[in-house]
Amino acid sequence: MRDDVPDKVKETLKEIGMTPSQAGWNCHGTYVLLHKALEKVAVHKKIVFSQPSILECNSEKKVVSLLVTGNMGDKSEWSIGEASPLNNKNSYPYAMAEKRAKDRVILKLVGLHGDVYAEDEADAFKEERPDSIKGGTMDNGSKEEKEDPPKDEPPKEKTIDVKDAQSDKVESVPVKEGVDIIKSVIMTFMPEDDIEALRRFKNINAEALKTLKELDANAFGEVSTAFIKKADKIKSKQIGE
Repeated sequence: MRDDVPDKVKETLKEIGMTPSQAGWNCHGTYVLLHKALEKVAVHKKIVFSQPSILECNSEKKVVSLLVTGNMGDKSEWSIGEASPLNNKNSYPYAMAEKRAKDRVILKLVGLHGDVYAEDEADAFKEERPDSIKGGTMDNGSKEEKEDPPKDEPPKEKTIDVKDAQSDKVESVPVKEGVDIIKSVIMTFMPEDDIEALRRFKNINAEALKTLKELDANAFGEVSTAFIKKADKIKSKQIGE
């Protein structure tokens, strides 16, 4: 992993006896911390959480939104944890919403919010977790071995159908070119100032995102990270952080 971990993160991890390579990993330029590392930070810093407030819950639809407040000495911070089928594959949405809210509060209290992300912030982070990083909240599985193509004939170049938005003409292009087109369109037209518009945009492009994930995990990770950072930026503006 490249040494791109903020110094304050290194100092905080040193206090709990963990190194950056033990506590997290680099996900497309963003350092991601394990939930267990943040729990150790909370214990070390004597962070105390108040009983969470349930803002929204629908067990049938697996939609949960919790408000969590934490205190570290005289300092207090709060954050909201959200879990729904749109942003969570875990079978326990209440637990996931709690983890997300608590992790955000911990990062705020120790002054790391905005420099790093917690692993439970997005499934895309956990799916990119290296096999060498143990103790995450989701097993990212082992990679299937791919069969070698027959030696007597060269492998055929894979293609993908891409529709031109103006002419509706469908054209088959190489996978790499198709991935670049999907990524470029989503990143270019991603809403800047409205969280609801950002969510609608993500829902509208759900099929394209699914295709991107199937074709190129790295490109999908970059786009997912961009959505998260854009949402955080909009929320920070709204609450005046």
